[in-house]
Amino acid sequence: MLHTRANASLSPGRVNPARIGQQALLAGAAVSFDVMTRAYARVIADHCDPVSPGFVPGLGLGRVEFSALLQTYFSYFEAPRDWLKAQSAPVGGGGALEEYADLVQLLSEHCIAGSDMQRWVIYLVAAACMGDNHLWQDLGLPHRAALSELMNSHFPALAAKNIGDMKWKKFFYKQLCERADIFICKAPVCNVCSDYDHCFGPEDVAGHDGASQQPD
Repeated sequence: MLHTRANASLSPGRVNPARIGQQALLAGAAVSFDVMTRAYARVIADHCDPVSPGFVPGLGLGRVEFSALLQTYFSYFEAPRDWLKAQSAPVGGGGALEEYADLVQLLSEHCIAGSDMQRWVIYLVAAACMGDNHLWQDLGLPHRAALSELMNSHFPALAAKNIGDMKWKKFFYKQLCERADIFICKAPVCNVCSDYDHCFGPEDVAGHDGASQQPD
């Protein structure tokens, strides 16, 4: 079993803080049309909601650093006190969150060294992996090519390993499995595997509700 962290929860009997939506964050953004700003707004809205099944408090950054991120990207956004306090909880384990710390480690080892803003992308991508759609969709990006561009810009060494253009989320988890000496693939090589299309198939086809039919 891959690394897990202690389960996070709010205090018993406590009223959950109000949900903060993507539009509320974008309304407080200095540059609301910027691709990265919109990505942070989407992921924070989806995964910093204490009642979300994929709750990742403060994107895993800790309250002080998360507050710095909010000030940088959403300088006009006034975070409700209870919502901001909830971001101090530890990242939980179990379910989709079970491999969160492993994803952070994988991305950290391949991230270009630089500013805090550069490092924050690690937690942005790791938290987005807790979603149910294709990763580019859960990051609020316009298309899969934008995700590939993000990976090449921030994690070039890791991106270079994805030589077959595997769906990014599947690629990440394949890397984690190999690290843990867990091999669950049905075939020794991808091109003869019966599940090839699930790993390498198109990601830009959306269903009637705009969500992908086969999440990566």
